[in-house]
Amino acid sequence: MHIEQVEQWFQHRLALTRALQGGCLGIGAPLGWLLILAIDGVSPSDALVDQPGLFAYMFFGTCSVFAGFGWTLGRHEEDEREHGLHDGLTGLYNAEYFQAALARAAQRVQRDNAPLALVIFDLDHFKRVNDQFGHPAGDAVLRRVGRAVQRSARGNEVAARIGGEEFALLMQGSDETDACQAAERLRRVIAEAAYCEADGQRHHVTASLGCAARSTWSEGLAQALYEAADKALYAAKRNGRNRVECESQLIAAEQRGDPQPQD
Repeated sequence: MHIEQVEQWFQHRLALTRALQGGCLGIGAPLGWLLILAIDGVSPSDALVDQPGLFAYMFFGTCSVFAGFGWTLGRHEEDEREHGLHDGLTGLYNAEYFQAALARAAQRVQRDNAPLALVIFDLDHFKRVNDQFGHPAGDAVLRRVGRAVQRSARGNEVAARIGGEEFALLMQGSDETDACQAAERLRRVIAEAAYCEADGQRHHVTASLGCAARSTWSEGLAQALYEAADKALYAAKRNGRNRVECESQLIAAEQRGDPQPQD
């Protein structure tokens, strides 16, 4: 396990980290007691033999108190951090966290030589929802999309809201085939879950999705991957919306000289 991975493991478990730090600080009380006795001319080993219960009480008592305080502090830090990393409306990760996660994932491609895939998608004609039914109705759609995407994301996939009605799914260790399958799964889920209720009816919203993947590292990989997935997204919109497009399909079409649909 790399040192970086160990550091990230502890950083993502602040409650445990703070509890361990507090426990280490708590050890200072019984050790300080022994030091004071030594200064007074009392042998620490004799004191331990004469008063083992007192030493045990000080050791376990202070360690427990400090560890408990550290755990509470760590939980508070975790709550504050999670609040700052998530989009308040959808509950997904926000754009800032996504950019950082994409940069870290690109570094792992270089380090581990593992593939990385990205799905970018946004809601079709979402502006019409806000214009026709109002922003509260649009917010309701976004909340439903957020819940649906959270349920669909798997393992270490990072699901984020990166714009008004634009979202991303970052898939570490996945290739383009995996990304296309995940995108199709998302397309079906969103078509069912994304709706607003107005005039006694449900008004559903669909999504267009673009996929891209990289299996080897190169300079500027994160930006190149994002631009490739974004290009595939706009191809999905040009080709009729409520569909999935992948970078490899676009490249194949360009090589065949297929005519490109107009915006």
